[in-house]
Amino acid sequence: MNLTPSESASFACKLREQLPTLSKTAVWVAPMTISLADVARELRGSQVVVGAQNAHWAPSGAFTGETSPAALKDLGLRFSILGHSERRTLFGESSESVALRMKALLAERLTPVVCIGETLEQRGSSLTEQVLESQLGPIFTALDAHAAEQTVLAYEPVWAIGTGKVASEKEIAETHAFIRALWDSQGYNSAPRILYGGSVNPQNFGSIVKIPNVSGALVGGASIKLEQWLELIAIAERA
Repeated sequence: MNLTPSESASFACKLREQLPTLSKTAVWVAPMTISLADVARELRGSQVVVGAQNAHWAPSGAFTGETSPAALKDLGLRFSILGHSERRTLFGESSESVALRMKALLAERLTPVVCIGETLEQRGSSLTEQVLESQLGPIFTALDAHAAEQTVLAYEPVWAIGTGKVASEKEIAETHAFIRALWDSQGYNSAPRILYGGSVNPQNFGSIVKIPNVSGALVGGASIKLEQWLELIAIAERA
């Protein structure tokens, strides 16, 4: 919940003007809901893809404060983040409701970016794999082979979000390999795109993006600092 609509539009304008031509990198941005229309307008025709931070599972109805996938599509958006740890912990979203939201997005041909991850207490208790499996269970139930190709996963250890702590390269490699193995066990024809999220910045991203099974990053604080955002994009282009 950062940047007002006018600040978001200004940021998007500057990003469009300073963005280099991309050959290897996909750049996606997800501003607050009330900023989506302005940002989408500013970035229309650019290489930057605009999406939302959340979406509901219903096309319309008595769901005050929610936003439907159909409404997002009408704005020209292409994706939505789902199941972010803050949505799960602060607003009580379950893995089952995340799966419903995912199916609704896919029905509108929008890409779901599904977040999964464990708390520090769960990792300390050696429950990381159990937590990830439980979070992915409803997702796998809702996915067929075609839908699986359209879905992006984002591993975000809750203890590393906004704390300055970053999982070690070994922890990231092991966890992403576990997620990949779970995915492959479902018999999908495509390899999963798995992003890493958790205090990603220009100082650590160069190493993170080279780890096997890491397809990119879900960036938090660094994404609203234009200089850092452009540096992250440059690192991705060089990787």
